[in-house]
Amino acid sequence: MQSIDFLTALEGYWLAKRRNFSTHTIADYELTFRRFALFVGSQPMGEISALDINKFLDRTKSRYQLSNKTVANIWTALSSFFTWAEDELKMVHPMRGVVKLPEYKRAPIEPYTKGEILALLEATQKAASWRTRNGRRISSKRPTALRDYTILVVLVDTGLRAAELCALTVGDYEQDTGRIIIRHGKGNKKRTVYLGNAGRKYLWRYLVDRGATRTTEPLFITRKGTALSPGELLNMIVATARRAAVSHANCHRFRHTFAITFLRNGGNVLELQRLLGHEKMDTLQIYVQLAQSDLAHAQAAASPADNWGL
Repeated sequence: MQSIDFLTALEGYWLAKRRNFSTHTIADYELTFRRFALFVGSQPMGEISALDINKFLDRTKSRYQLSNKTVANIWTALSSFFTWAEDELKMVHPMRGVVKLPEYKRAPIEPYTKGEILALLEATQKAASWRTRNGRRISSKRPTALRDYTILVVLVDTGLRAAELCALTVGDYEQDTGRIIIRHGKGNKKRTVYLGNAGRKYLWRYLVDRGATRTTEPLFITRKGTALSPGELLNMIVATARRAAVSHANCHRFRHTFAITFLRNGGNVLELQRLLGHEKMDTLQIYVQLAQSDLAHAQAAASPADNWGL
């Protein structure tokens, strides 16, 4: 079996693994594997060495001007492939203990403030304003105002990833309970989240305005009636943030905001793990530390003994 080349082995890998990955992960891995296939050519699997992989990582980083975080993602894709090959093809894992995971600094977690969320919601309602010749300022109601307002409320109330929100169908949502079923989360895992009353109210209004819908239709659609894509979602958030004067806006900050606010309001970390769909606790511990830091600052500012001079 070790005499087969990388592309032949890759066929077996995808047959075994594709169903376990999200569409985003599949796209990332496919790009890495295309580049790696060009790099190793027809070299037999058993001859691919740690040196080859290190050269590939270095060359790819240099050629495409990639960050260490992106190179670490490439490392993860290759490690996944060779871990499968070790078991399936009975070959030595060329990376284990030799090709080190590139180190990188995690971007600081910045949740939105309450003021920023309110500003974003207000900004969904109006397009950029302009002045007439006599100096009068005019702004118009945006045609997607209700949809965009509803999306932001759903994001901050559930912590959904961009791809998860865009993949939702009308049938995935239960109005009576606020239950939302994510059928293909990260790692292709299924889970359930719940909307509060505010989110249910706006989502009800949005669906009523759309008129009759089938359960198989996308929950959130473009003006053309097609499913909203993650790229279109990001564009909407960035444009809304520009009008609201909110900096560093992106979809994932809503997820951070949900997680930290959930813990601040008394939710426990195991419940949060299930709601966010995390297998590992690493990222959750960052949220826990931030929430605990908030409590420490609140105690320092509001301590009765200190404020009363006791």
